[in-house]
Amino acid sequence: MLSVMIIDDEDLIRRGLEKIISKLNEEYVVVGSFSNGFEASQELDRLTPDVVITDIKMPYMDGLQFIEELRRRLPDTRCLILSGYNDFDYARTAMQYGVKDYLIKPVDKEELLANLTHIHEELKAAKQEKEKEQLLSKKAQMSDLLLREQQLRRLLGGDKEASLSANGIVPGSAALFEQSYAVLAVRASNQGMKEQLLEWGRTMASTGLESVAMESQIIALLVPSAKDEETGRLAHKTALCMMNDLQFAAKGKFVVGISSAFQGGDAAIGAYQEALALSYAGIYKREAFAIVTAKEGHNAPVDPAFFTSLMEGEFSRALERLDADGIGTAVQQMFVEMERVRPPYADLVQFMANLLYTAVQKVDGLLDELVKLTPPGVGVYQSVADFFNVTELKERILHLLELSLYRLASLRKEGGNRVIETVKQLIQQDYDKDLELTELSEKVFLNPSYLSTLFKQEMGQTITQYVLQLRMMKAKELLKKRLDLKVYEVGEQVGYPDSIYFNKVFKKMVGITPKEYRNL
Repeated sequence: MLSVMIIDDEDLIRRGLEKIISKLNEEYVVVGSFSNGFEASQELDRLTPDVVITDIKMPYMDGLQFIEELRRRLPDTRCLILSGYNDFDYARTAMQYGVKDYLIKPVDKEELLANLTHIHEELKAAKQEKEKEQLLSKKAQMSDLLLREQQLRRLLGGDKEASLSANGIVPGSAALFEQSYAVLAVRASNQGMKEQLLEWGRTMASTGLESVAMESQIIALLVPSAKDEETGRLAHKTALCMMNDLQFAAKGKFVVGISSAFQGGDAAIGAYQEALALSYAGIYKREAFAIVTAKEGHNAPVDPAFFTSLMEGEFSRALERLDADGIGTAVQQMFVEMERVRPPYADLVQFMANLLYTAVQKVDGLLDELVKLTPPGVGVYQSVADFFNVTELKERILHLLELSLYRLASLRKEGGNRVIETVKQLIQQDYDKDLELTELSEKVFLNPSYLSTLFKQEMGQTITQYVLQLRMMKAKELLKKRLDLKVYEVGEQVGYPDSIYFNKVFKKMVGITPKEYRNL
């Protein structure tokens, strides 16, 4: 679009120009029309026109005065002056202000079009060039940012070469590691939350904060402080600021581990490792956003006998009986004990892997069922390592063991498949809605393909066939018992808003049309 402002003290000329311009090109829009330069100058900042067409001789503020004002306030706006045959000296003065385009009165439509087209093309080319420069500048800034983050990642990861060049991480900030600093290790619950945290860190770069994506769902923030005694307070304030800024739009959960105060590039890896350990100590936190400091301490290692005792007794007996409910109770009690003792993250992961291994050794066929419930490409024993807190881990272990045992028990006891019974109940509740296989599978914690196969094995028909059969049964019942309902209303109530399609499906399944069935 090309926005045009017109200034001329002759009403007839202004209106004529407005009419001509509106017909020249649909991209040309007159945003303002004024009788003198003073009136126009009052609206310049609001209208910000691309082009101003102005007369020279006008009362209050003539064209030359207006052009001078325009150049001061909107230097990129083009100016097209209207000149009479006797106004050449004025036009020449206007050109001293950078005006390159002018029209002789009376205005020729073709000449006006040629001038506006030329200006429009030049403005578009200038805009494209500016956008290109901005893009190149942004790419250069991003390149510097990524290089800086890569160097910091190497440093925090223990790369000695990166450590030696620590002062080069932030161009112009050679004193970064000469002053006191703390490291924040922020552990996110998912990738979206990690990206959001990293973006927040980048926006805070002007405050001296350095941020970088680390392994898994971790980002690290380096908080420098001019005073040693202020480092801890400043780091804690940064964590609180991050929580406050993200709490209402967060894409997940996160826990922040805050290191002690350190100094020097060589100490950075120690600071990061301390903060990382504290972030993992936050697995026992129940809040969506939590902070763990060195004052709270790390989770101390526990006696291996503690874990051995958890797998004995009711857990082992429930496994032998394929008692899913018993397993659920035993696992719940395990987690009560673990939250009381609070073993470190690594010990907890190892115990959970051992727990699954023990269960697989005791129960034939369990491994096959666990594999079906595990995401593709992830090993059964590795699947328990990726959790945000113990509540999430408990739900995952319960899901894996209970559903696997339900399945195994149902294979040994006819009609005992609780998963399929649950799916049938869900279908019976919402048979009149568009049921998606993925939605049903999520509600019973199975992958769609496995649920589909299992349903066919147990019911002798697909889920789609079962839904269709149920709808037809309900439709026949309504056709006979609810004579107040029209045929199309019956179709709507059983999930077919399209009456023609309902008639077609009913006839295919029953052999006659709904109307014929009602009249039997």
